[in-house]
Amino acid sequence: MLVQTRLDAEYASLLGHPFVQSTELVRYTVNRLDGYLRVRCVLSNGDFLEVALYVALQNGNAVIDSYRYQWMDSTRTNLRRRWDDAPHFPQLAGFPHHCHVEQEDKVEPAIPMDIKTLLDVIAQSMI
Repeated sequence: MLVQTRLDAEYASLLGHPFVQSTELVRYTVNRLDGYLRVRCVLSNGDFLEVALYVALQNGNAVIDSYRYQWMDSTRTNLRRRWDDAPHFPQLAGFPHHCHVEQEDKVEPAIPMDIKTLLDVIAQSMI
């Protein structure tokens, strides 16, 4: 899979999801070896979601190499959850993947997530 194909598929997941009310493309850069996507979204309940991911070509496959997904309330002051893979918590299962829950210092293990999985998790929380 090409890097651009992967980035386009991730972006399309945002554009086509019923819980995403609007999107603002902040940055989209791509070349043959890697690419970056950053999008700000308003969800159907008014909450804010910012998606940032870096895709790289590894062994012929375009994979999400790093990511940060930040979900906040509609005022953009209260964190609901932030998933990322920064290597800050080596003691957690699933390292480096983790989730900050409602505050920076409350961290839980997490699984690697693409945008579709992220939106499904958020949608389940909103039901």
